[in-house]
Amino acid sequence: MWKGPREGRRSILPILDLRERNYRLAVVNGWLVWLGDTFLNPNIVLSGFAAKLGAPGALIGLLPALLQAGGMIPQAFLAPYVARFPRKIVLYRQVAALRLLGVVLMALSAFLLGAWPHLLLMGFLMGLLLNALFTGVSSLPFWEVVAKTTPKERRAALFSARNLVGGLLAFLAGFLVRGILALPLPFPLPYALLFALGALAFGTGWYLFGLTAEPAEAPKEERIDLLLPLRSPGFRRFLRVRILLGLAGMAEPFYAVYAVRALGHGEELGLYLSLYALAFTLSNLLWARLAERGSKGVLLRGAGLACLAPLLALLLPPGLYGAVFLLQGTYLAALNLATTTYLLNLAPPEERSAFIGLGNTVAGVFAFATVLGGWVADALGFSALFLLAAALYALALWAGRKLPREG
Repeated sequence: MWKGPREGRRSILPILDLRERNYRLAVVNGWLVWLGDTFLNPNIVLSGFAAKLGAPGALIGLLPALLQAGGMIPQAFLAPYVARFPRKIVLYRQVAALRLLGVVLMALSAFLLGAWPHLLLMGFLMGLLLNALFTGVSSLPFWEVVAKTTPKERRAALFSARNLVGGLLAFLAGFLVRGILALPLPFPLPYALLFALGALAFGTGWYLFGLTAEPAEAPKEERIDLLLPLRSPGFRRFLRVRILLGLAGMAEPFYAVYAVRALGHGEELGLYLSLYALAFTLSNLLWARLAERGSKGVLLRGAGLACLAPLLALLLPPGLYGAVFLLQGTYLAALNLATTTYLLNLAPPEERSAFIGLGNTVAGVFAFATVLGGWVADALGFSALFLLAAALYALALWAGRKLPREG
């Protein structure tokens, strides 16, 4: 009689161990991606790099837009293709090397083309575009694998674990960034070192996530109706909030540009990175706990705090300007966690690809609002840009109040 339960344990434990292994791979991947994002932070490092090159505001605004939009816009068009893969991790592995190639091209351009600024900018933008394009190809498989291998009740904990240690690593890496930017090396060599470190962190993280043991599922040969999610009133309301948040995000890269050009704080970018990462990490502990009760409340709190950041950027004395990045890390942690988990929980399993693909594609289109933000900053000044962003975040807060509780 005692053999039955023991045999049962032998059949169950490998499954539990496999799930735990997948969970750990996703967590460690998150830590390394955090490091990569710190060395190539679009709102601080890349914007500061472009500002030092003398790039116009619209081009500076294009940098984070390329990364965000490139990772989102292709998803709706790729959803039918991705659905045909019994195991989505296979596609993820195939494009990881191409993503890494883009980051390596950015680093090589900074190492080799410093004497030719126009060629440097061209090589940098080509590498950024290549990375962004293939990020879009891999993003949908990534979310599909996470959704398949992580139970719904552990998703908030997964992102919390990724963000907690990853944020602490990013906090420490911010001081490394500050030290590298202060090295007595000619521009752009300090940035070349940062791009190389980013390539190392990203490449390792992508490789580890590629080891995930994803269970196979029957491929979906039927055509996926990408307009189907629009029949859901909850999805339409969520989309409205994402659009408003995307428009409000037009100011995000220009807090660093304002620090470089208006305050002369170019060497403090590493410190600002550390403050941003610290706030993101510590606040994530609170947001993850609140997300267990529902992502809507986290989204509303994040949007409320986001209204304050552009106002503080205008009102704080220069010596206290770092508080803007503390607040930025706090509300972006809330918005990133809330929008991700809300969409995953809102989507029915059989329509997940369509929900994720369409939602992220629309959000990606409005990521180009940072280009508009650059134009506003150049034409009307930073004050007009920050006030407009505050108003748009307030509208997102108002629209978010009408979101249904995710099921």
